[in-house]
Amino acid sequence: MIVINTDNVFETALKLLNAFLIGVCCIFLLSACSSEKYKRTGDESKSISAEVSITGGLIRGLFSDKNTNSLKQYHGIPFAAPPLGKLRWAPPAPVIPWAGTLDATSHGRYCMQPETTGIGIYIGTRSNPSEDCLTINVWTRANKVDEKRPVMVWIHGGGLLGGAGFEQSGEALTKKGVVLVTFNYRLGRLGFFSHPELSAESPKGVSGNQGFRDQIAALHWVKENITKFGGDPNNVTIFGESAGSFSVSALQASPLAKGLFHRAIGQSGGIFWPMSHRNMDKPWASSDEKLGMILAKALVREGGNTSLDLLRATPADQVIAAAESSPALSALEYIPTVDGEVLPDEISFIFARGEQADVPTMIGNNANEHEAVMDLFTCINGSGVDGFNRFKMGLLGEVFDEIGSLYPSDSEQTILQSWEEFSNDVNFTYPMRLWARAMSNVSSDVYLYWFNYYPPVEDRQYRAFHGGDLPYVFGQLDMFGGNPVGADFADADTMMSIWTRFAASGNPNGKNIDGWEAFTPSNESYFILGSENAPARNLRTERMGLIEKAWDIRRVQGTASLPTVMPTGIKDLMRKCKGANP
Repeated sequence: MIVINTDNVFETALKLLNAFLIGVCCIFLLSACSSEKYKRTGDESKSISAEVSITGGLIRGLFSDKNTNSLKQYHGIPFAAPPLGKLRWAPPAPVIPWAGTLDATSHGRYCMQPETTGIGIYIGTRSNPSEDCLTINVWTRANKVDEKRPVMVWIHGGGLLGGAGFEQSGEALTKKGVVLVTFNYRLGRLGFFSHPELSAESPKGVSGNQGFRDQIAALHWVKENITKFGGDPNNVTIFGESAGSFSVSALQASPLAKGLFHRAIGQSGGIFWPMSHRNMDKPWASSDEKLGMILAKALVREGGNTSLDLLRATPADQVIAAAESSPALSALEYIPTVDGEVLPDEISFIFARGEQADVPTMIGNNANEHEAVMDLFTCINGSGVDGFNRFKMGLLGEVFDEIGSLYPSDSEQTILQSWEEFSNDVNFTYPMRLWARAMSNVSSDVYLYWFNYYPPVEDRQYRAFHGGDLPYVFGQLDMFGGNPVGADFADADTMMSIWTRFAASGNPNGKNIDGWEAFTPSNESYFILGSENAPARNLRTERMGLIEKAWDIRRVQGTASLPTVMPTGIKDLMRKCKGANP
């Protein structure tokens, strides 16, 4: 059983991150942004119609109108068999063909997840989830099937516990000449679950990471079908934010995803901490199979049968509830595992050896990731100077004295800013820099950014908070409320141009963006996306060096901890801190 010492601040100081990440899954509202004309490669090719023949059968989508560059949408398309019964926790099976024409004018259902997730500004309610949820959505403005537009495949965030692909819209982004694809994947312990009997079922003796297998299956669907929507299967960019960015780093590391994408964008998240293993205990975590047995025991009465057949017969909502309420399982709800096939080793080791997908990569994070949830830090750790020092000591240990001056805590006036900057650096800036450094060891270019726009939330009360980049990337500036102004629309147009330009060519430079150099360990180049877009170098280098030193010491000592281990379940945390929502 995993042992969690509630007095060990290193293991508890970052407990916020799990509850924080699972809530960044708001439903997007549509907004208009300027467009760029995309030239077709041939006028004699077959026109794209509302009815399209794809793997599984015929679908009928939704046309906004029949004008040139009109938006065409296809929603709720199955890309795998429903993972029900014997297929629960199995790798995704081939889609079951359907008779007649499938209505693809409305999205499918959420994958199983808690009805309410998130905290503060991120709280969201998702009703009527289902295990029958493996569906994909396509937005395109192509008119002919041979246009070969760049394809952008979005992986939604939500801590690998919540959210859905259909919460993002392609109405604005497709005006930049790309085809947008989003999809659902299995979540929580229905999507990341290992068990000895599951491993015994597998020809390769592995289990776990089912959600990542769903993502890979969706990429196979794109490769086989995207030409029907005017997309280029040989120019596919995967991109994601938060847990979606975790997924991007995992797919780059997975040999099963090689060749299925050609560029990658990671926004605020990467799996570069010590990982759990399927069948091997580590000093910082029990094996994932052992955690699977903990869940099995939580679902049956004491001394009851914990066989896989009974687990598969257990209603899905009971599985979700048991995982959410168990301290050990809730603490590691979204943590992927080294299963031996999807992930043959820890992601950081795969990258260090240069075995990841060698594709152009653009990654970065926001300047104030935790700003919208800072009240939770004082709830969890205690307020004031003492609380912040406990937080720092738990994470930094031996280098606490060295780094203390970089995050001053000498007064109540400086404490909040230092706390926000420190948590931002540990949880986001440092992992993204690790990712950039690892990618610089292969031949493809990597571009690092620092997002510093102030999103149009009510009263502009937050700066560049976690998820604050999404309204700009998708051109949906009213997703958090507030009143966007002309500058916001111009900034969104710039952001969409950067993202789609990178998807098309592997280089973000172009109109309004000049001098963005590829990152190398020698130049530490990055680009500030803010009121004044500008190139820069050496992002918080001194801080990053000391954080790296602290992590290296803990790894050598065998005390490196996963950054989301909590002494209580998510529900207990929410009850304790329910008054801390901003």
